[in-house]
Amino acid sequence: MTFLIPTKQVVIMFILMVIGWLCYKVKFLHEQTSKDLTKILLYVVSPCLIINSFKQRLTTTRLIQFGVLLVLITFIFIFKILVSHFLFSGIKNEQERTVLKYAGTYTNAGFMGIPLVQAILGSTGVFFAVPYLICYNIFMWTHGINMFQKNHTSPADHFRQVSTNPNIIAAIIGLIVFITQFKIPTLIATPMNYIADINTPLSMIVIGTNLGSINLKKDLVNPNVWFGVFIRNIFFPLCVLGILTISPLTQTAKIAVLIMAACPVAGVVVLFSLMSGYDVKFPTKLMCISTLVAVITIPLMIFLGMLVL
Repeated sequence: MTFLIPTKQVVIMFILMVIGWLCYKVKFLHEQTSKDLTKILLYVVSPCLIINSFKQRLTTTRLIQFGVLLVLITFIFIFKILVSHFLFSGIKNEQERTVLKYAGTYTNAGFMGIPLVQAILGSTGVFFAVPYLICYNIFMWTHGINMFQKNHTSPADHFRQVSTNPNIIAAIIGLIVFITQFKIPTLIATPMNYIADINTPLSMIVIGTNLGSINLKKDLVNPNVWFGVFIRNIFFPLCVLGILTISPLTQTAKIAVLIMAACPVAGVVVLFSLMSGYDVKFPTKLMCISTLVAVITIPLMIFLGMLVL
């Protein structure tokens, strides 16, 4: 069962991507439409998903564990950022180097991680995955998006850009909701739930529209792709597993974090590349191959985690 659930989830992602690919091939979706849907995903759908992830029951023990997880996961992200910078600094192509540094650090935690944690560990596991999602979004919408910025901004402009980002605002609102246990009125919560529910299918469909422009058979020989997949799918999950072995957390909490860290390359790397005018062939094939390899690597990491944690 441990191997079956992640594999099934990955297959579902690919089916959705194939639908996007078919829509591109029959010209139901065009490049401009894809860019518009990308903005909706990043600035409307994603904030609703973030706020919903904080709808958890608050207890003193959970609050302490939540704080410990935030510190630990912050350290993990800083570690991945520094190591990714070192590992990929030798890549000559600037765009590929940026994509690989991003891909090494950020997993498909929102699109794939939360559904996997829910299926394998239940609601308790989801609670322990929330701190990862918080750090993920804070780092992604500060460090991550800044990697794709063409023009350098002043610290004041950068702070204003970050602080007014809907995803950061959503993380703050969600944390307030969690701590105060405020119940969002049904009139607001229901539309938010509807919007959040389209996150996974719409993301995969948008990413799938970019598949029509790449030749996977030819691109399978690209060494940079396989290097990136190895770092994202195997190297960093094993590093996180090692860090978790010495952490003072329950096994459920550790497995939840491991699942989030073991997910494949974040689909957002394609969306950020689109918004920045990058050639999306490299990030798309990197994301696709990483997701395909994850059919094997995610169950393997979960199995190793259950053995040593």
